[in-house]
Amino acid sequence: MTVAIATVIGILIVAFALFVSEKFTVDKTSFFILLSLLLFGIVTPEEAVSGFSDNAVLTILCLMIIAICLEKNGVVSWAAQKIIPIIKLPIWIFLPLLMITVGFFSSFIATTAVVIIFIKLVNELDKLGKIDRAQVLLPISFSGILGGSCTLMGTSTNLIVSDISRKSGLGRFGFFEFSTAGILFLLISVPIVYWLSKRFLPRSSKESDANLHLKYGYITAVKIKAESKLIGKKPHETEIWDENDIRLVKIQRGKRHLKTDLKSEILQENDILWLDLTIEDLTAKTETLGLNILGVDQEVVEEHFTNEYHEVIILPNSRFINMSIEEFNNTLPENVYVKGISSDKNRPKNGNYFKKFFSKKFIIPGNRVLLTGNLTEIKKIANNNNLLFANTIITNPYIPTYKKAISFLAILVVIVLSATNTFSILKSSLIGVGLCLFSGSLQLKDAYSGINWQVIFLLAGMIPLGIAMHNTGTDVYLAGHLYAVLKSVPTSVTISIIFAFTMLLSGFVSNNATAIIITPIVIAVAAKLQLNPKPLIYAVMFGANFSFYTPMGYQTNAIIYGMGIYKFKHFLIIGGILSVILLVLASFLLPMLYL
Repeated sequence: MTVAIATVIGILIVAFALFVSEKFTVDKTSFFILLSLLLFGIVTPEEAVSGFSDNAVLTILCLMIIAICLEKNGVVSWAAQKIIPIIKLPIWIFLPLLMITVGFFSSFIATTAVVIIFIKLVNELDKLGKIDRAQVLLPISFSGILGGSCTLMGTSTNLIVSDISRKSGLGRFGFFEFSTAGILFLLISVPIVYWLSKRFLPRSSKESDANLHLKYGYITAVKIKAESKLIGKKPHETEIWDENDIRLVKIQRGKRHLKTDLKSEILQENDILWLDLTIEDLTAKTETLGLNILGVDQEVVEEHFTNEYHEVIILPNSRFINMSIEEFNNTLPENVYVKGISSDKNRPKNGNYFKKFFSKKFIIPGNRVLLTGNLTEIKKIANNNNLLFANTIITNPYIPTYKKAISFLAILVVIVLSATNTFSILKSSLIGVGLCLFSGSLQLKDAYSGINWQVIFLLAGMIPLGIAMHNTGTDVYLAGHLYAVLKSVPTSVTISIIFAFTMLLSGFVSNNATAIIITPIVIAVAAKLQLNPKPLIYAVMFGANFSFYTPMGYQTNAIIYGMGIYKFKHFLIIGGILSVILLVLASFLLPMLYL
């Protein structure tokens, strides 16, 4: 062993200890590795910073930007909403279908972005009492990890391993090159995770009054936009006519309130509809119906449309009691607007009620009012005027259809161009980013704030370690010792040992860092064993991805663990059993498919 090899191994040991102890964040530990290699003269300054211009790192950066564009423009959220109808199915059908859906999306969009969207969706459905999130979130995280392993762009680990393969002279991976194994891993894991989840996962405790605010009805005014699907239809043919807890109170055309039969009136663009609806429908339906929420102020301009509502309750002795809604609105500062006020479900269904609602002394103790605008100002008003600040509701903002279409086109372009080998995945990703930016679908400031810079700095700092291992011969040295252990065992056992060691390490160390360390060693071992290196490299790639048995093994696991629903034992039991099954499966499947 040379001094250089001993130094690299020493840095590896210290880095491993820092990763496991979490003394520093992973990106800071990565920077420690970069700096140590530079100070000991093992890499040149140019090699030390080469990770920032590495193909894999730049590709990951581009795919992050496209994922931000997809999420910001509501494409992932829209796709997630489409699965809501399947929650009516029995759990033994619903949960596996949900897992396969998440796995599919994760194959083409950043796994973490997909899982976060589904976490938000599941939390909302849990609030409505339609599902139990404790039974669903861990399977979603696991299926995202499994789905991300199915294609080249599914996870950053796949791209990193592919780039190491390219640098080693073995060529980069094809887009669907290892998809057969990935899909089999996913399909076999789904029923296993379902059965284990049903047996070992906790159930959420329900509080009957936790979401009563969703049941309150509000009266508000909305304006029909040009692209609304309501245009040209009669109200009774649409969802604003006694469906989904939505009732049409009045139709306003310009300043005129129509006196005709509301049921048969033909709706037009720019019509103002006064609706009685719940917050649930206010937040979920107005976007899909093509409506802008005006509230009380008919002169509201477009920049005052909002997706954030603050609910206040009128308390006894408030100075707003016995005011009309119009008077209440006029007393507020210019940067605060009334968007709705709680309705009376026992009200008579006639026009006189609406006249009373808008013009007479209407506000009484207990009324709930939806306000938008400056939050600090709203809280100040509440404190000074006997109002109880009750709740904040975030809805989906209006997003032009063309932005959704271009966002979807961007990811489609990346998939098609790279899968058909028309361009490399880096070139394809750059084209996708160009579509997002130059079409106006994404602003650079949003990209800057949404990029996970910790991952970028982790990768950029770890890549010089791979260079150092090659320059000093550390990879060959370690491979020689590993060869002495593996030379007399069958190929399936070799794959099992590599898979198991990588999976074990990735449970405590970043999966990307694990792949960067292990892949060069495995490539050298394959050369000594005179084996096709692909199955061994895939064993590293899948093993690094399949970080199921600890919550810190993968970012999505850490996210749901941080929600306080699960304990470490849930990951250890369910993830541990799944890991053992996949280990056995990989030992037979990988050599059978790729040797």
